[in-house]
Amino acid sequence: MFLLDDLLLAPVKGIMWLAEQVQEETNRQLFDAAAIKARLAELQELFDSGMISEAEFQKAEETLMARLNAAQERESAK
Repeated sequence: MFLLDDLLLAPVKGIMWLAEQVQEETNRQLFDAAAIKARLAELQELFDSGMISEAEFQKAEETLMARLNAAQERESAK
């Protein structure tokens, strides 16, 4: 009976595993402090060259700083 259950649930378990992998990779990319710092540097260059306005810069910087703070908090919680 357990073999039949395993066979019937295999597709569901596979989808669950895949969803977990996608979530882990997304979190890794979203909270990668080095990537966030690189994006902040890019943002500063765009602002310095006049390609974005001060308002755009401040909005993007605020978002990135919030992500960086969250990444640092996650790292210190480990």
